[in-house]
Amino acid sequence: MNEEPTSETPDSTTPPPAVETPAYTAPVASASTPGKGMAITALIIGIVALLGVAIPVLNVFSAILAVVGLVLGIVALSKATSKGLPLSGVIVSGLALLLSIVFIVVYVTGFTNAVNDVRDDTSIIDEEQTDAEPQAPEEPAEAEQGTRDNPAPLGTTIEVSEFGQPIYELTMGPSTLDATALVLAENQFNEAPPEGFQYALVPVTVTYIGDESGLPWVDFTIEFVSAAGTTHTESDSFAVAPAPTFMDINDLFTGASGTGNIVILIPTENAAGGTWAVSTLFGDPFFFTAE
Repeated sequence: MNEEPTSETPDSTTPPPAVETPAYTAPVASASTPGKGMAITALIIGIVALLGVAIPVLNVFSAILAVVGLVLGIVALSKATSKGLPLSGVIVSGLALLLSIVFIVVYVTGFTNAVNDVRDDTSIIDEEQTDAEPQAPEEPAEAEQGTRDNPAPLGTTIEVSEFGQPIYELTMGPSTLDATALVLAENQFNEAPPEGFQYALVPVTVTYIGDESGLPWVDFTIEFVSAAGTTHTESDSFAVAPAPTFMDINDLFTGASGTGNIVILIPTENAAGGTWAVSTLFGDPFFFTAE
């Protein structure tokens, strides 16, 4: 007997149901990947160590940090599946360690050399101080002669220069501060000095040492400076000096000499405290004692 197909019986024309296949999901790296944490730590430590390699004292701590970072990097490199990050930590930490050692050596060497230099300098100074003989105290320099405060004695020969070239040698002989009688006896027209004054006489000898010739009474000015600081010249009176006079000396050529008397009317008071002053047209005065 034939049975009729029911709805529960599969129809030969109906396809079988499809079988679902689960989708493939690729593994995602996470912080729990072996060695990754140590690799990051090694890289950070290496960077921090690298910042202090050139700073004295601090580079010692940089070297210690670099060693720690290097160890962590090597350990991470042995565990990690990806070698890039731990290798970076190893390189940075190793570089920091190398530079720290270099700068430590440089600083220590420089400091040692500086200390040795200071010791050597101190030793040299000590040796110099030990070997140096005690020096006698320096004597005070003598005051310049020929000034009004320190006049040269009569009879001193001086060299007179003009524009840096020596032209004369001059010697002022012994003076007569009260030569009034001699002057009045020399010429009848010589007037007696006014009250409080007297005639002073001084012989002057000059030798021309220049290259051409010189006329002494033109080239020289001879004055008397009193103790009170007043200046007196031949033109203060018209008295004729006893012969030979300074104006009697004519032109002198190289090597020639001449001597003549100068008469000046001077104050009687403190006459011995004055000075004779000799100067040229462009030179400073040179002072001699009064007598």
